[in-house]
Amino acid sequence: MVSQVTPVDDRSEVVIIIRKYSDFTVEQLAAFDMRMEICPAGSESLGFDLLGDPLCRVRHLPSFHMLVAEIGGEIVGVIRGSVKDVVCSSDKALVRNPPYERVGYLLGLRVCPRHRRMGIALKLAQAMEEWCQEQGAKYVYMATTKDNEASLKLFTERLNYSHFRTPAIFVQPVHVHERRISSRIQLTKISSDHAAALYRATMGTAEFFPKDIDAVLRNKLCEGTWIATFKKDRLDHELNNLACESGRGGRMVDGGWAKGAPWAVLSVWRSNDLFRCEYRNASWMKKTGAALSRLVDFCLPGCRVPSVPNFFDPFGVQFMFGLHSEGDRGPELLHSLCWHAHNLARKNDCKAVMSEVAPTDPAWSSIPHWKKLSSTEDMWCIKFVGERGSSKSLFDDCDWYQAPPKPVLFVDPREV
Repeated sequence: MVSQVTPVDDRSEVVIIIRKYSDFTVEQLAAFDMRMEICPAGSESLGFDLLGDPLCRVRHLPSFHMLVAEIGGEIVGVIRGSVKDVVCSSDKALVRNPPYERVGYLLGLRVCPRHRRMGIALKLAQAMEEWCQEQGAKYVYMATTKDNEASLKLFTERLNYSHFRTPAIFVQPVHVHERRISSRIQLTKISSDHAAALYRATMGTAEFFPKDIDAVLRNKLCEGTWIATFKKDRLDHELNNLACESGRGGRMVDGGWAKGAPWAVLSVWRSNDLFRCEYRNASWMKKTGAALSRLVDFCLPGCRVPSVPNFFDPFGVQFMFGLHSEGDRGPELLHSLCWHAHNLARKNDCKAVMSEVAPTDPAWSSIPHWKKLSSTEDMWCIKFVGERGSSKSLFDDCDWYQAPPKPVLFVDPREV
C-alpha cells in the first residue's frame, strides 16, 4: 500500500509505504523503538522491552498481523492486530451454545513524533481493519485510556468507533516477603483440560470469552490454574479428579462440582517471558523512597510496611485471568488465590501482578491492588465492519455494541 501526503509544515509530497512486517526489518524496528523512547528531559514514562520479538504481544493468538509505515526506507509507524472468535453480549447467550463472533483487535499503534499529523496513524489503522475483514472479522475493537485524546479522536471521530466498555486495570506490587495463606484454605492446581471445562461451565457466556480457551490454558506461558476451597468442606475426592489429566482417571467437570461449597478459581500468565517493563526518568526522591521502603520491609517484616519494588530497572509482571468465585465465602477464597499469584510472581522474580476486570465483576472487591498503580481509565472502543444482513449469528447486526455490558468481561492474557 503506497500513499502520498503533504506534511503540515512542508509543501512537498511524501511517499508513505504501508507494508507487512518481516523479520528482515528487526534492526529498523529497533531504531524506531529507540526514537519512540526519547522523551523530554524530566518526563517520566513507562518503557517496554519486547526481548527481541516485535510480535510477542500477538504471536500466541490464532491469527495475527503486523504492519509498518515507511518513509524513505525508514520505519515511522507500526501497528499490530489479531483475530479470534469470542462470546458476544446477547440475551440469547447460553452456556451450551453461546453466540460467538469473529473479532479483530488493534493494538500497539505508534507513530514517530516528528512524523505525526501526516495521517500515518489513520492509514495504519485502516490497513489493519482491512486485514481483519479479510480474516472474517465482524467487529474490530481497540483499547486506550480516557486521557489519550489523540487516540480517541482518531478512532471515535475519524474511524467511527463507539465507546464500548470501561474495565479497570489492577496492579499489585510484589513485596519482599511471601504472603501467608491461611492454613484453613486448600489450594489445588488443576489440569488444563479440567480448567477449560470449568471455565466453559462458569464463565462460558462472559463477554470476550475465547472459543479456543483450551489453547490459552495449554500454552507454555500459562503458569497454571488453581482452585481454592476450605479444608473443612472435605472436597479431596473432587479436587483429586480435577488435578488428574483427562484420560488418566480424571473426569470432566461442571459448575456444580463443589456440591454447594464455596470455591474460587484463577489462572496465571507469565507475561514476564514476553516483555519487560521499566519506569524511566523517575526522580531521585522516588527511587530513594522506594529503596527505603524495601529495606524497612526486609528488616521488619512484622510491621508489614507496603514496600515499593524496584520499578526503575527492567522488571517482569504476571497476569491473573479467569477470576471467578462461588458461594458466600467465595470472594475470601479468591482473595487468597490472588495472594498465591503474588507469591508465584515473587518466585519468578517479577515485580508486579496485574489483572483486568469489568467494574460490575463480582471479583472486583476481591483483587488486592494499589490504587496509585492501578487505573480505572481504560476504555475499549468497537466498530462494526461486517456486511449487514449477512450474519448467521443468534442476533441481529450491530446488536453487540448497542447492548448493555455484561457483568463479567473475560480478558484474554494473550492480548495483554
